This record gives sequence, structure tokens and C-alpha cells, in this order.
Amino acid sequence: MPTLAVIFCETRPHPAEPAPPAEWTGEARFLLDPPGDLLAALQAAQLHDRGHPDDLSVQVSAEALFEDGEIIGRTTLSAADLATLTPHLPELHHARLLAWAAFAYALEGQGLEARLVAWFVR
Repeated sequence: MPTLAVIFCETRPHPAEPAPPAEWTGEARFLLDPPGDLLAALQAAQLHDRGHPDDLSVQVSAEALFEDGEIIGRTTLSAADLATLTPHLPELHHARLLAWAAFAYALEGQGLEARLVAWFVR
């Protein structure tokens, strides 16, 4: 059972053709307690273990690199994925996920791509 759920929101400007995409930047770190609730919800929604992309931001890469425990359940989510995930969580977490989605959608409204990078520590 995980002892910590770590969720980072990363952004980057939408890629402009033909220029290569900009690098991702860490915007915010979210936590959810107890972490087992989120892991179970990701599994129930079939959003678990998607892995992390190779182009993580420096902030997120460093955070994962220096994590003290064993990292499990790496996944990447969009703001829209949170709507799929919410019904699988206890109701006490719904407002938190809505806030995460609102944060990501607000960043997207400013012309940025946004994603949530998650993992669990045990």
C-alpha cells in the first residue's frame, strides 16, 4: 500500500509549427490523503500505470529522482481524465479533483498545454 500520492501539474506553451515544442515546466504539486484512495480509483478507471513521458519537466524529474521510497503507479493524466476518475473516488475527494481540473483548464485557457503527472511512494 502506498504511503504517499504525488501529483504534479506541468505546462508548456502550445507548440508552434514548425518550431519544436517548448519544455514542460512544473506549475503545482498536489497531494491526496490517503493515497490508496487515488491508486484504487486510477485502477478502477483504467487510468493507472500509463507511465511517465520522456519529456518531464526538470522540477518533476528531480522530485522523482530524489524520492526516498519505492515509486510505483506512474501515470500521466489530462484535465479531462479527472472527470473519468472522480466517480471512482470517495465523495470527500471530489471537490479536490474538481479544483485540480479547474486549475489545469485555467492554464489551458491561457494558451498552455497542461498535464498531471502522478506517482505513488511506498
